[in-house]
Amino acid sequence: MTDIAESANVLLKNDNYVLTTHLNPDGDALGSLLGLGLALLSAGKNAVMVMPHPVPATFQFMPGAQQVKKVDVQAKFDVGIALDCTDITRAGEEAQQVLQKARNLINIDHHISNQYFGDLNVVDAQASATGEIIYDILYEAKIPITSDIATNLYTAIVTDTGSFQHQNTTAKCLQTAAFLLDCGAEHRTIQQHLYEQRSLGSLRLLARGLESLSLNEDGRVAWMTVSQDLLSASGATVDDSDGMVDYVKSLKGVEVGILFKEVNSGETKVSFRSKNYLDVNQLAAHFGGGGHERAAGCTVNGKIEDIERVVIRKTEEQLAVKNCGGPGR
Repeated sequence: MTDIAESANVLLKNDNYVLTTHLNPDGDALGSLLGLGLALLSAGKNAVMVMPHPVPATFQFMPGAQQVKKVDVQAKFDVGIALDCTDITRAGEEAQQVLQKARNLINIDHHISNQYFGDLNVVDAQASATGEIIYDILYEAKIPITSDIATNLYTAIVTDTGSFQHQNTTAKCLQTAAFLLDCGAEHRTIQQHLYEQRSLGSLRLLARGLESLSLNEDGRVAWMTVSQDLLSASGATVDDSDGMVDYVKSLKGVEVGILFKEVNSGETKVSFRSKNYLDVNQLAAHFGGGGHERAAGCTVNGKIEDIERVVIRKTEEQLAVKNCGGPGR
């Protein structure tokens, strides 16, 4: 990983920044964007946070969410910062243009599949979340972490660790989370908005989705399908399916859980989760996606039933390479 000190120095010596993250942002993407953006503003910098679309309703509670602007492709900045993006294209075409026009491009991420596209790449696959790396940079730069900044970075870590349940929960991650709580991170507010504000449509979608739960012959692969028809029948949106893949993975005996989400006719997002040994980052990469060893995803075009068949077959092939039963066998 590039020295944290080098990135802290770049942040301190420049004055004009544009920050963005990937399309369809999750809690880590937005927590990193808002956390670093507010920190730069508090340090007296001109920092513009941009995305092609408004912050999703689920994350509107996060401090600074209302300050995120639409991308102005004519604007010019000294430093462009891409957060939580494995590849610059993940930021969207307009944001990519603005980033590439900047005098310096900083790439801050924690995905093992990162393409190292920046002039400065701060990539740490051992970090629990990109928000954890932002904390390290701010600490090195001696930029005070306010309650609002802490709330955003804590949200980043909480969401990407599954509330500290996933394998990426490390001692350093927990130490960072504890420090952020000391800085005033609003733990209860975060928990309420993320986990206690589900819509009726999302619960109906979960109930109907579980009815589609399927297992392969040896019981190590399970999957669930959310079609456009199912969304309509449930009164739900695609965003309401977030987290459903964890129910699939939780089934006893399953190594890989998969969620197929038909976002449009002919376009399906596939989410992979594994429990112990299968590298789903490699699995997702086969379909043009990526992520982490235990959590990854991709988008595939075609009929959803054809996509299911191809993806399940590839998953079974990858498991077969793992000696048909797990590590050490």
